[in-house]
Amino acid sequence: MQIPFTAYADDCTVTGELALSADRLSDMLASTTQFDVDGAAFQALDDGRVVEADTAAILRDDLCVIAASGPRGRTERRLWTRQYPVRARVGPYVVLGYLHAPPTIDPLRTTDRRPIVAMTSSILEFTQAGVWTRIESEAVLVNSAKIDVLEAASEEDLGLSKAVDLGIQPDKRAKDMTGTDLSI
Repeated sequence: MQIPFTAYADDCTVTGELALSADRLSDMLASTTQFDVDGAAFQALDDGRVVEADTAAILRDDLCVIAASGPRGRTERRLWTRQYPVRARVGPYVVLGYLHAPPTIDPLRTTDRRPIVAMTSSILEFTQAGVWTRIESEAVLVNSAKIDVLEAASEEDLGLSKAVDLGIQPDKRAKDMTGTDLSI
């Protein structure tokens, strides 16, 4: 099955199509060190120039972050996990998102065991051709070997608020049944 492929290397972004040879992209990337991308386009981070190729062999170790695409895998293989907000510095990229880990495992240590780590509700930030870029996506796959810093983040860092502000003003004509003074 051919799936869209978008990845971020130390010096460029990579787009094209990938022949998926596993149930999901993260499994394929974890089980191989090299794969072919069809219709590959490489856009340089420094000046934005684009180089295209019909097919390109890509090494997993050359990639920092990969946009998750394709099927999510078999439901019977999924484990119950908790979400932990984290911030990662991966080469020239900053990734904010939720790292998933079983409740009995330190989430910041999952990178010790897995070559590819998934982050959901993610935000990817980087500079390309002098322009600050922010990409929000449902999920990204991070190459554990390329993580420079992995630290806990807050819900506010991810743009979420702990309290919902509905912005409702009390109607001055309404009768107060609570016994509190609403005339403030």
